[in-house]
Amino acid sequence: MGKRQQILDGARKAFQELGYERASVDVIASRTGVSKATLYNHFHDKSALFVACFEQGSNQMQADLEALFAETSDDLETALQAAGERMLAKFLSREAVALYRSALDGFRLPEIGKMLYERGPRVTHELIAAALSRWAARGLLRVDDPYYAAVQFVNLCHGDVMMRLHLGVLQEASPEDVRATVRRAVQTFLRAFRP
Repeated sequence: MGKRQQILDGARKAFQELGYERASVDVIASRTGVSKATLYNHFHDKSALFVACFEQGSNQMQADLEALFAETSDDLETALQAAGERMLAKFLSREAVALYRSALDGFRLPEIGKMLYERGPRVTHELIAAALSRWAARGLLRVDDPYYAAVQFVNLCHGDVMMRLHLGVLQEASPEDVRATVRRAVQTFLRAFRP
């Protein structure tokens, strides 16, 4: 494992446990087993390190979604269900929830929020919008604004499970919670966008 990955792994754990504000550069350097100078050689500052931690998880989810949407099947319900479950499970993972809570802790720095949005949700919405456009071109969906339809699909998939988990009302979402939430989302989405 290279130094950069070592720093990212240690920083991710520190952010998850302590939140953005309390995870100082000194603490992160200590936990990753590198000097502050080495940390700064790889990352300009703590916010850049935090964004890199978030981006790494986001990139994996995007790769999973790209694979799911690579072949846009005519079976919309099955394809959307699979994509929604994969996406929601990632959003509800302990790591994602901890990073989300840590980001809220650091939102006194609006540039972090903007970077996280651009590298996470926006890219996910664009990827799903491209798949929706392909289905619309084949006459399987009626979508005037694919990006907005993608935003609606993602928000429907969140249901109330994501909010309950982020607020600590729910400690963990079961696979059945995820399936049922996405099933309702897909049914609602198809009622709105099927021709």
